[in-house]
Amino acid sequence: MNRAVVILALLALAFAVPAEAEDINGWLDAKWGMTPDEVQKVLSYPTAVADLAKVCGENCDEGAALEVGDYALNGQHFTVRLWFNKPDMRLNVVSMYATQLENSNDNTAFTKMKNFLENVYGSPRSMGLKRGYFAITWELPSTTITLHSNSTNEMTVVYEQRTDKEGGGS
Repeated sequence: MNRAVVILALLALAFAVPAEAEDINGWLDAKWGMTPDEVQKVLSYPTAVADLAKVCGENCDEGAALEVGDYALNGQHFTVRLWFNKPDMRLNVVSMYATQLENSNDNTAFTKMKNFLENVYGSPRSMGLKRGYFAITWELPSTTITLHSNSTNEMTVVYEQRTDKEGGGS
């Protein structure tokens, strides 16, 4: 009887559904809903106020943006923008733009980042191709993470506050 219990327990472990990724409520120590001043106080990276006219054009829908000039994740360097919505100036999106990607047909950086995100957040919720760019999305209760890439020389990772009913956001 003990042998049967041990075998059943081992089988249950072998076929256990992987645990959901731990929810994140922002990016690093910056949490959704923080003001630009609060974000600058909690981040351990130097930030600068981004010029919205240069970053997103004259018809920018965002209230403000902070920028981290160089952030390394999994061996890849990024320029990071923390976006604050109008009118209450609360953090709701973080976009990371890969820098120093070589213009080649090698998709190593994209594959490495996709695998890294899968290891951290589990299997993606969706994968697709839109206008020549891959879009791979992970959904956590508070945050949607999307990897956008043409798989060669452009790559962006976007962390966005979920505001739908499932996400429980504000």
